[in-house]
Amino acid sequence: MFQAINDFLVNAGDYLFGWILYLPRDLRVVVVAVLTSAVLAYVRKWTTDQDWLGRAARDQKRLKELMAQARAAGDKDARRRHKQTMTLIKLKGIWPELKPLPYAIVPIAILATWAFGRLAYEPPAKGQTLELRLYVPNADIASADRPYLLPEPGIEVEQTDTGGLVQDVVRDSHPEPACWWDQANALLSSKLHLTPELTGVARWRMRAVGGPDRYRLRIRHKGKTYEKDVLVDGRHHPSAYDACDDGTALGVELAMRPLRLFGQVGAVLVLQPWLVAYLLIAIPFVYVFKAVCRIY
Repeated sequence: MFQAINDFLVNAGDYLFGWILYLPRDLRVVVVAVLTSAVLAYVRKWTTDQDWLGRAARDQKRLKELMAQARAAGDKDARRRHKQTMTLIKLKGIWPELKPLPYAIVPIAILATWAFGRLAYEPPAKGQTLELRLYVPNADIASADRPYLLPEPGIEVEQTDTGGLVQDVVRDSHPEPACWWDQANALLSSKLHLTPELTGVARWRMRAVGGPDRYRLRIRHKGKTYEKDVLVDGRHHPSAYDACDDGTALGVELAMRPLRLFGQVGAVLVLQPWLVAYLLIAIPFVYVFKAVCRIY
C-alpha cells in the first residue's frame, strides 16, 4: 500500500518537476532545494500576519538593545523586565510560526517524495556497467546451491572470478571510503553503532547493450524467483533496493552511484548524499528569500 502511494506521488510529480531531470546533475539538487525554500518562504508570507510579525521582530531587536544597555549599566531589574517582555512576544509568536506548516506540508511532501524517487542516484544509461546484487543469510556463503540470473535479451552479463549467469555467494564487504567525507561518516557511523552488519551476497556485472530502456531481471535461488526492474534511459533511476521477507533472500539491489553534489558532498549517517546537499542548500535559502522579499 505504502509503495503504491509512493509510486503514484513520484509519477504525478513527473508532470510538475520532470523538466528538472533535463538539467545537469548538480543543478537538479540545487533547483529542488531552492524551490523548497521558495515554497516555505512564500507560504509563510501569505498565511501569517506579516504586520504583526514585523512589529514583533522590531520590538525584539529594540529589547535586545535595551538589555545590552541595562547590562552595561548594571541594572538587573531593567534586564529582567526586558527579558520577560521578550519572552511574552516569543510565546505569542508560536502560533504564527506554526500556522504556515499545514499549508506547506502538502507541496513539500510531493516535492520531497518525487526527489527521493528521482534524485537519489545517478541515472543508469545504456552501455554503462551495472551491478545487480542478491543478499542472502551468512549461512549460504560458499553453498553449493548457487543463485543464477535468467538470460534477458539486451543484457550482456560479464564473466567474473565468481561466475557469470551463475554466481557464488560470498561475504559482503563495506565500500572503501572515496574521500575524507566518507571517512568521517564511516567513523561516525561506527562510533554510533550504525554500520550495517555484513551478510552473504551474489553479484552480477552487466550492461544494457540494446533493446528497450526498461528490463525486468530475474534471479533464481533455492526454488524461488526474485525480480528487479532496471531502467537505463539516462534520466530516471529505478529503485535501488527491494527487500525480501521469505526466509531465503534478504533483498535485491541494483548498485548505482549516489548523486553527490559537485562529486564531494557525501552521506551523513542514514541521510543519503543528495539529501545532505539538499538540506545544506534549502535551509539557508529560506532566510535568503525572507531577507530579499522582506518576509518576517
